Amino acid sequence: MIARSTKWRVAGLGSALAFAAAVCLPIGTALAAGERVTIVMDPPSVETNRFWQTIGDFGLDPSLQRLVGNDPETGVYNNDGLAERWEASADFRTWTFYLKPDAEWHFDWGPVTAADVLHSYELHTAPDVTLTGIEQLMADRVEVIDDHTIAFHFERARTDFAFPLAGRGSMYVYSKAQFDAEALDGYDRRPAGSGPYQYVERRVGEGVLFERVEDHWTGARPDFRELHIRFSSEPATMLAMLVAGEVDMATLPRELNPQALEAGMEIIESQNAAMQTVMIMHGLYQTSGDPDHRPDLPWANVEVREAMNRAIDRETLIDVLYDGRADILPRYNMHEPHEGFEPALVERFEEMYGYDPERARELLKEAGYPDAFPDPVIPIVATTLAGNPEFPTMAELLQVFFEDIGLETELREMDYASLGALGRGRQAYVISPVRNAPIRPSELGLRNTFTPQGSYFHGYEDDTIVAMIEKISETIEPEARDRLIREAFTYVFEQYTDLPMASVNAEVTVNPDVVGGWVYPGVTSFGLSHWHLIESAEGG
Repeated sequence: MIARSTKWRVAGLGSALAFAAAVCLPIGTALAAGERVTIVMDPPSVETNRFWQTIGDFGLDPSLQRLVGNDPETGVYNNDGLAERWEASADFRTWTFYLKPDAEWHFDWGPVTAADVLHSYELHTAPDVTLTGIEQLMADRVEVIDDHTIAFHFERARTDFAFPLAGRGSMYVYSKAQFDAEALDGYDRRPAGSGPYQYVERRVGEGVLFERVEDHWTGARPDFRELHIRFSSEPATMLAMLVAGEVDMATLPRELNPQALEAGMEIIESQNAAMQTVMIMHGLYQTSGDPDHRPDLPWANVEVREAMNRAIDRETLIDVLYDGRADILPRYNMHEPHEGFEPALVERFEEMYGYDPERARELLKEAGYPDAFPDPVIPIVATTLAGNPEFPTMAELLQVFFEDIGLETELREMDYASLGALGRGRQAYVISPVRNAPIRPSELGLRNTFTPQGSYFHGYEDDTIVAMIEKISETIEPEARDRLIREAFTYVFEQYTDLPMASVNAEVTVNPDVVGGWVYPGVTSFGLSHWHLIESAEGG
């Protein structure tokens, strides 16, 4: 395992890099050096202040809050969000949340109440929602008990309902008072949040600017007066901006980090594993009578799926993509701290998934590839996604590995929003990179990946795994749940349902002359969070 919460630094040109407050959002008066911190990262799939109309990859995290918080070091649920406490009924069918009575909206929109939570729930579960995994959020009935108490009622047990309300969650809490007065135009122009930073401006294609809330109701006071998030889809450009002092932090592909380190930068990683990366074989909708199933796809054949897995040199892939700072992932969605972790699958991984191009070629021959398939070409999507700058290179490496064993391939450039649209239409008959970020509780991960109600970015469904997941959902006894989840993981492992790649910490590369530290647990879909904890090298 790689070390957690580690900084690397190579002596080099750091002392020669003076901080330059070059910004693309020249708002207000000029700031003295050190008063604004700027990060450059991949752009989100959709640039909007309406979080429910994104895929959940980047919202207004520095400004808006969720009901449930996460400890900055461990990532465990805590009351750093808007809920002071919460409780579940004995049958896990009712979850009740008690809001903090002193929580206040930015821009004088008044106190945060249960009416705001209900309003936000309705926004995030409306017909126009594009968020992935929204099924995790949906309740059968939401009840406002009083101004600071709200209950979510379900027809069946929901053992992990805190998850969609915490870091990765499917819902930010928006101000109902602002909506009543200004409608969605108010959110588009200047959404009120409740966090230690408040929104200033968004410029599409450039970035978002936030400013510190003085005398915040929590008592939190960020070191930096302004936080500027800039967007760039070019890794080399991000590196150049960081080295030149135009930005103070960057989410770089790990292959570029040696150059940043040589220039005196440092890497600050998340306290815990932040994501699992995988290549999904889309389109395997094999439940009984599903009209979207394509048995003619090469990867509909389990021997081809096994061959594709055995074609991948994962150690080389991790060295190239992550500079060796990641672990081989034995089973997508399976995570040791969570229910149903099956050590036997770790032990069997090399035997069943290990790099063996000779065996891969034999499997393709046994499957009759390419002649047995009307279209033997394997389309591989090259795409970018905030927090995963390695995805395009991952696709290119996969193409090399596949062609080495005799698979015919085609690399297709596609933005993640377009991929999501294909997934929503159940027509994504491609291979694409996907992440499990943060790593979901086991039941949610399985439901998100293997059922029709799950994410748009998944590929495999059949009667067996759907029935297994339904049984898990109906079970609340801990030992029985653990056994059922282990069985489900074993089944999809033996079916070669996907191409598991790596378990990875989130990383941000920083200029240590400006940023003195940052403790964040790795609990959001793009890894970063707890923005108010970014430390100034000079002190706040």
